[in-house]
Amino acid sequence: MTIFNMANTIRHADLVTSFSVQGYNIRADKSIRTFQESIALVHYGNRTTHESNLSLVDIDLVDNIEVLEHLNYVQPDFMLFEKNHFLTNKRETRLAGYPDLVVEVWSESDSKYDKGVKFAIYSNSNDKTEHWYIEQDSNTIYCYLGGNKLDEQSLTSPLKTIHGLEFDLTHLSI
Repeated sequence: MTIFNMANTIRHADLVTSFSVQGYNIRADKSIRTFQESIALVHYGNRTTHESNLSLVDIDLVDNIEVLEHLNYVQPDFMLFEKNHFLTNKRETRLAGYPDLVVEVWSESDSKYDKGVKFAIYSNSNDKTEHWYIEQDSNTIYCYLGGNKLDEQSLTSPLKTIHGLEFDLTHLSI
């Protein structure tokens, strides 16, 4: 049986699937939720050159989940919620809140503009969201917490979040 993933390369699909499988396995031991590619993460602000106007939605300020249908969104490759809570719209296709971890696997088809917009959205999370970026032709993981740069990690070793969750993707190192 062949399973098709809408990712643009096999490496992209392998990285996202490995994060998802390991995240799902962590769920058995901890109270976390993981989502990949098909769930949208809503944000305030339009995709403009004014990246400082972009931010994730603080769920404490949302009094009606209907508003989630009308906000702008991005679709991260992988999201994990552990300590932070989230809201979904009625159809459960969009999330609002601060993921504890967002992973983006960059491809050649991702423009500098798209990369900049996503980076701005995740960076404006008031240090609630850890966000990692993987270039497909590298083992290096660029890591941030809100707007603060963290130490880089490598696919040649198990990856750790600031909260101690571990992902072993060493089998995918190049």
